Amino acid sequence: MLKINVKRQIADFSIELNLEIRSAFTALFGPSGSGKTTTLNLIAGLLQPTRGEIILDGRILFSDVKKINIAPQKRQIGYIFQESRLFPHLSVNKNLEFGFQKLTASNRKFKFEEIVHMSGVTHLLNRMPGELSGGEKQRVALARALLASPDYLLMDEPLAALDLPVRLSFLNFLKRIHNQLVLPILYVSHDLTNVLNFADHVIILQNGRNIGYGPPYSLLDKMTAHPLVSGEDIANIFEVEIKSHHASNGLTMTATENLTFVLPHLEYAVGERILLNIPASEIIISNEEPKGLSASNIFAGKIMEIYHLGERILVDVNVGEPFTVEVVPLTIARLAMQKDSEVFLIIKASSFRR
Repeated sequence: MLKINVKRQIADFSIELNLEIRSAFTALFGPSGSGKTTTLNLIAGLLQPTRGEIILDGRILFSDVKKINIAPQKRQIGYIFQESRLFPHLSVNKNLEFGFQKLTASNRKFKFEEIVHMSGVTHLLNRMPGELSGGEKQRVALARALLASPDYLLMDEPLAALDLPVRLSFLNFLKRIHNQLVLPILYVSHDLTNVLNFADHVIILQNGRNIGYGPPYSLLDKMTAHPLVSGEDIANIFEVEIKSHHASNGLTMTATENLTFVLPHLEYAVGERILLNIPASEIIISNEEPKGLSASNIFAGKIMEIYHLGERILVDVNVGEPFTVEVVPLTIARLAMQKDSEVFLIIKASSFRR
């Protein structure tokens, strides 16, 4: 648990936070200038609150009353910035060893080889930072932060400069790291798709104040406040494994743990794993099992929740995997849709995006 109850004045901008953040993958969401980076800097100790306290798992990091202000390097908090900030004169291996070697063996939570393998940087160890792509640099930065054995990980939009496929792939990888290592993460984002697909909880910031905290879908009404949410499509992101190819009809079979998807032929080897995006607006929903359709993917499930995102309506449907479907108000009325209604999702093979 991370408890923050602080105030800080910076020129004409003030930030005032009162939060108890569960140990989870938490998104810090809000428009530019809302105080997201300032919040991370206060937690990390790079900025000192005017007053208040910050407590991590019962350990006081800052308290103006008790005159405690733990130095950043002693807070056991990892921080990954928008730029990777790797040491340019050191190899990847030397970058990774930098924080790791400063710890005694008893204080190391993870093995060096374990993190290197998990982060997918084994083949990069002898390279210099200048030889890496943007995505590779961020993987190395993440591995370096993990090897310092943090109790908490802060991330300040480290993927903002990367293109969408690399960004989504890294976020999927980051979620796996979080789950496998049981490491709490506070991740700054202004991308609604990222928040809905990857975050367990979201904190909404506006004008230096936290205006909401909880599961992402429960706060959609607060996200409608301009300029928090744009009119962009909502993505459904799935990691799938290539199962088989059928050259005769030009199809590829892929699968998650619980569903099989039929897609147009993909140039990937059987066994490879890729990320798919199914836009919420391209999924058809029916309250009767469809017959005689050309669509290859039809799944039965149940409506879990119906949300309003301004004038848009999002339906949360579980068909073995969770889907978000965007519908118009007339559809809700015409199909008499409500929570726990049994429905069918219809997805054309051409609706999938790689």
